Amino acid sequence: MNIKKKENFVSAFRNRHPLRIHMSAILLATACSGLLFSKLFLAFSVENFIIRYPLAVIFSYLIFFICIKLWLLYVSPKRRNQTSNASDWLDLPTPSSGGSSGDHIPTFHGGGGSFDGGGASASIELDSLVAVETPISSISEGASGAADGAGDLLGEVAGPAIAIGILVVLLVTILGNAIFVFSEAPMILSEAAFEGLLAASLMKKATIIDDENWIGSIFKTTWKPFASICAVAFLAALALQYYFPEATRISDILR
Repeated sequence: MNIKKKENFVSAFRNRHPLRIHMSAILLATACSGLLFSKLFLAFSVENFIIRYPLAVIFSYLIFFICIKLWLLYVSPKRRNQTSNASDWLDLPTPSSGGSSGDHIPTFHGGGGSFDGGGASASIELDSLVAVETPISSISEGASGAADGAGDLLGEVAGPAIAIGILVVLLVTILGNAIFVFSEAPMILSEAAFEGLLAASLMKKATIIDDENWIGSIFKTTWKPFASICAVAFLAALALQYYFPEATRISDILR
């Protein structure tokens, strides 16, 4: 099959189908499957973020291929026209997201001292010492309590903030790669359809697009976006496990 005929097929196929809408549905199903797999692994006691998140991405990528397979069955010529064949499709014409304590007042006690005031002097010094040490001790304890309270408050605020920051990075990565795949949907899907349909025609199979060549075509154009998502998911899981070793869900951290 020459290049000109392939270009004619791809052009006609893109005009015949709303490929970006189809890819949007496929990506939505893929994202939902990732969340579902994460919850499923958690139900089977896979609580470690480092294991659960990358596995969820890998399994969702498999779902992506299954969705593409179902889509190929949907756009097959046999489904649209029982009498058409592969060669008809390949020759299609081109149609036009602190506190302090109270003050202590020193008191004077006689203490049995002599007229020169020796006993009273000792009592005054002792009471003065107590009066001075008590407020200092109270202030120190109040300051320590305030520091502990501030530390607890900072910890309560920093925990969710770190988790939210990690999630934002992960979501931005997912969204960015989803936009890339969405923008390339006409090329990705039309190439996959051409590969499967060409093989069906050459091997004289039924007119359903059902050949493994489309898998290589899809993998070649989508493995990098999914690999980057998997890498960021692993790094995010690593950070969550480091900062929140006792947590098993994001909701545990945010609470």
